[in-house]
Amino acid sequence: MTHRILVMGDNHGDVRSLRRVLDDADNDPFDYVVHVGDYTNAWRTARQDDEQTGKERGREQLEAVEPVLERFDELAAHGLVWVYGNQDYFGDLDYELSVGTEVPDDGVVTVGEVAFTSSLDHVDAETVLVTHLEHWRLADQFDGRAHFCGNSHRGRQKGRRLNSAFLQVRDPRTEERRVGGYFVAELDEDGLDVEMRSIGELTRVECERHGERGVQFQPESRGCMFCNEEGTLWREMCASGYYGLTHDSDRETVDDEDLIDYAARLWEDPPEGFRERFESYLAELADDRYSPLTRADGGALTLAENSYSY
Repeated sequence: MTHRILVMGDNHGDVRSLRRVLDDADNDPFDYVVHVGDYTNAWRTARQDDEQTGKERGREQLEAVEPVLERFDELAAHGLVWVYGNQDYFGDLDYELSVGTEVPDDGVVTVGEVAFTSSLDHVDAETVLVTHLEHWRLADQFDGRAHFCGNSHRGRQKGRRLNSAFLQVRDPRTEERRVGGYFVAELDEDGLDVEMRSIGELTRVECERHGERGVQFQPESRGCMFCNEEGTLWREMCASGYYGLTHDSDRETVDDEDLIDYAARLWEDPPEGFRERFESYLAELADDRYSPLTRADGGALTLAENSYSY
């Protein structure tokens, strides 16, 4: 059986972009609507002002967005399925959404004929994973039925995993408002077929150099995320390689050469200079505060204590 799913996320307090999706998709039949979180910009507001102001803004934005989410819940045969995002303090706000089905982070919920979880520990071949964070380690080792995520604002489909880019973001330097898009995913026993629908600036990006890392959905001005900021590629290689080398063992450290060899094997045809550039990145690992790995005593590589989106 094929399930038709509208996937979206990261509207950051902007209700207009959600209404544009409704206007664009209102006549389409869907089995599910999935929102991957960041309904608000509470956390960003807190960083700019203070936490109390940020959380008050978050409450106001959740109240404003809920009536629109109710329309999405009515749009799909089995309603709206959703998670909170980091901008929403992962639900730690003085208001709780009471629409559709929140995906649990400590178990599995079955909606209609599909099982959903937000817990990596509960993923299996029959369960759809819905998270806000992308979880780099799953880029090449994912055994679930499908994975829908957001957070990075870098849309991409790789196999059964889809990052839904964004509906609306503000440029952190200029405050310029940018509108993205949403996705129509058809899920069946053969995998995930994805159509991107732009309501703003999203375009399909197929990078000749990094095409093996999936099809990307970015504003045209950004292009390939790996070409624009090579550290993005190395962080993913670190996370995916470390996970691949350790998750079925008691190992907590890996050496550079093992990690480089494993990462190279993730490609059919690695980009020119891949090994040398990855080696250089690892040599300067301490300079990248977003890296999922750090140096253990003795110099081996291990998981960073506060690794973001590992």
